[in-house]
Amino acid sequence: MLNKTKTAIISGANGFIGKHLWDALVEKDIQPIALERDTLYAPVPQLIGVLHHYKPNYIIHLASYGNHRGQQDQTKTIMANYWTTYNLLKASEFLDYEAFINVASSSCYGKKRGAMSELDSMYPDTMYAATKVGGLQLARAFAKQYKKPVMTVVPFSVYGEGEASFRFIPTVIKHLVTNETMQLNAGNTHDWIYVSDFIAGLLLAIDNIDILKGELLNIGRGVATSNIDVVSLLEDITSKQLNYKGVDNPNPFDSPLWYADNTKLLRIGWKSKTPLKQ
Repeated sequence: MLNKTKTAIISGANGFIGKHLWDALVEKDIQPIALERDTLYAPVPQLIGVLHHYKPNYIIHLASYGNHRGQQDQTKTIMANYWTTYNLLKASEFLDYEAFINVASSSCYGKKRGAMSELDSMYPDTMYAATKVGGLQLARAFAKQYKKPVMTVVPFSVYGEGEASFRFIPTVIKHLVTNETMQLNAGNTHDWIYVSDFIAGLLLAIDNIDILKGELLNIGRGVATSNIDVVSLLEDITSKQLNYKGVDNPNPFDSPLWYADNTKLLRIGWKSKTPLKQ
């Protein structure tokens, strides 16, 4: 298990997942340290100085760009998801850390007809997904070439307190409250995983870095839940009826069937503790 009096450098610490990870590390008496965005983009010698100053036991690379509405700058997407991954890997080359966890995206897989497996070929359909694929390949190559404890986790649809208001579950809740008409693609599915369950999977990846270095690890419940089923749960919880208009998939890059093959995650001892309705 993770020991006390250790430190963890986190990029993207101010994001939704980053804030929850911060709290989880504090609970384990691990000191989290935020790696500011400007430092992440700094020349490698400057970043080396920062890393060697803190000498972290763990490096967790969460920072990204392009997965929120309005984040359409392709240059920023490449820099945030690909270049900063290289920067951080290169700067940590001679650092004696216990684990470097790169965080990718399930959108890397592209459209699939079944559960998304770490063994699948990746066919990204967006610049965001393509640059995340590039980042995970850098992490894999770095681990293999330099024999470093580096691996990549692949989150599925993480939800919970503090997520962006435009995400699906908060959007449904908002429309249930206001009774405004919501456009809904009822049939698309996602693998919804509560944020604390995701964090538990990430910490397990650190615990098992010896067998996972150089690999990918899907972190999802392995359950495909349709949008209309999420709506039905929320209607049941709130005793309200959603006023919606059925539409075709508004995002042509979404896979209509989107869920994890989480066999590897289960093998290292992860269990889902939070059913979606709860």
